[in-house]
Amino acid sequence: MSQVSVKRFTLPAILVLILLAATVSGCVAIPESQPTEVEDAGPEPVTVVYWGHNFTPRVELDEKYIAEFMELNPHITVEYEAIPTDFDQKLRTALAAGTGPDLFAQWNGDIGTFYAQGAIAPVAFEAIGYDSQQAFMDLYVAPENTLQGAMFDGKLYGIPNELSIYGCYVNNRLFEEAGLDPDTDFPATWEEMLVVAEKLTKRDDEGRLVQRGFDFSWSNSVWMFLEYGAMVRQLGGSELNLLTPEAEKAMQYWVDWEANGLGGPAYFEGQMSGFIAEELAIECDMGSWARPGVLEAGIDYTVKSVPIWENAVNQNHFDIYAYFHMVNSRSEPAVQEAAWQLAEYLDSHPADYLAHTGLLQARVEVVESETFQNIPFLDVFLDQMTTSMYSPRIARFTEVADVLARVRDRIIVEGMDLKESMAIGQEEIDSILSETR
Repeated sequence: MSQVSVKRFTLPAILVLILLAATVSGCVAIPESQPTEVEDAGPEPVTVVYWGHNFTPRVELDEKYIAEFMELNPHITVEYEAIPTDFDQKLRTALAAGTGPDLFAQWNGDIGTFYAQGAIAPVAFEAIGYDSQQAFMDLYVAPENTLQGAMFDGKLYGIPNELSIYGCYVNNRLFEEAGLDPDTDFPATWEEMLVVAEKLTKRDDEGRLVQRGFDFSWSNSVWMFLEYGAMVRQLGGSELNLLTPEAEKAMQYWVDWEANGLGGPAYFEGQMSGFIAEELAIECDMGSWARPGVLEAGIDYTVKSVPIWENAVNQNHFDIYAYFHMVNSRSEPAVQEAAWQLAEYLDSHPADYLAHTGLLQARVEVVESETFQNIPFLDVFLDQMTTSMYSPRIARFTEVADVLARVRDRIIVEGMDLKESMAIGQEEIDSILSETR
């Protein structure tokens, strides 16, 4: 009986309890289950140390865009330093020691050394929003030429923040005084330059030069190398092999220029100085960046392409040169990625940099811009870039440039035989290059 009684009275009681529990659960909030995973807090903070040249117009824009970049990327802090003096030496020393900034802008003459040291990293295209190297290169005019200065084994190791090439600035007034027209009488070849320069040359009663028609850069060995190397390669020769007919012809041209009283190291005071003083009718070692200085001097000018040899095998004018943003390979991966993002952000405003600094980046967008179209003669510089080359991307390039300057000076200043001096120079170059292998 008792068992039956239990069954009979327990079941209704259980039902009451279930209903009561349901009622209570509807009135009392049951805590939600806690997440088992930590929510994403965003990218880890990184700091990018950036060294740049102390070129005031550029520094002002850099500071503006760096501030914008940090606002858009709050996890990235940029420590920007515009190096006031000895930038080249400070950077070279730091990278050789395995230290230095995470991001820096430097000219292509040093890139061969940095690459040989393993100091620079290839561009991280995915980090800057491109699915391939080619997609990025397509942003530029003639990228097979304009970006070659930072290419090694098919990989790009820099983003240009300035692309440049020399053009020939012509003083229109001095041309007209000599009965010449800058547009129709400007020499297209080095052979013609001899004739035109003589017509523009003035001497005093004692035969001393008071006005040169044209002259080369004589003091700075690097620019001498760029000019000499371009002249050699126009003839199809090797810019590093001095013991060739092409190299001999180019060096002889320099020697004869001084011997014929058309100019020389004794008259050279510095890049731009002779032209600004209107003592030089044609100056061919100035880029588009020289325009503000020429205008400030009040000179009516024209820009023409640098001459080439009559029998030139290519249209290589004076070598292209560039300042590339490069990233330190010793920086942490996350810092490298952030550094490339900063570089691309800075270099994605080419029209603004062109308008305010005169520096050209040769991206398609800026070439098609109103800013580019409104600046006289920029097309001359760009046209030369599409057919010209960079200086060789070798380690210790500046030392090779110094060798070439010594070759020239032994002949012109000391009177050494040309072939003897060039043979000495070739031995020195071979020694430098052998130490880098």
